[in-house]
Amino acid sequence: MTALVGAKVPPRVKFFFWLALHGRLWTAERRMRHGLQQDTTCIICDQQDETTDHLLASCVFTHEVWHRLLSREGFMHLVPSDDSRLADWWQNTRSSIPKHFRRSFDSLVLLVSWMVWKERNRRTFDKITKTPSQLVALILEEADAWIAACFRCLASRTALAV
Repeated sequence: MTALVGAKVPPRVKFFFWLALHGRLWTAERRMRHGLQQDTTCIICDQQDETTDHLLASCVFTHEVWHRLLSREGFMHLVPSDDSRLADWWQNTRSSIPKHFRRSFDSLVLLVSWMVWKERNRRTFDKITKTPSQLVALILEEADAWIAACFRCLASRTALAV
């Protein structure tokens, strides 16, 4: 998790990801544990319980987003598997890519996780949904905004298919 320190992303995204890695996001499963809701079903896929690991690593919607992003440059083998745990997938995948791309990969993982979380919140609170293609387009726009704001790690994004 020391890679989180080196990720070049806005501080709020880094804090969000730290919360995700520590299981502190207010997912449906966590809200139910605290007696704040009755159902734990993922609002995005409606197939499994909404946990942090499910939402950010193993949800079919998230898989589709990762597939669309990574297949652009032939990196489909980096897409998380159906039973991936976020921290394990991130650490194992980053260790399998060349060292000079790891910062870019870290930034990409945080960006995609952040955007999936925002999509989940739009669906939960605003009742607005996007398709995986629409979310990928938003991710690409956000990546360009981050690059313009001097988070240059994503500038080498073509090496990681963004």
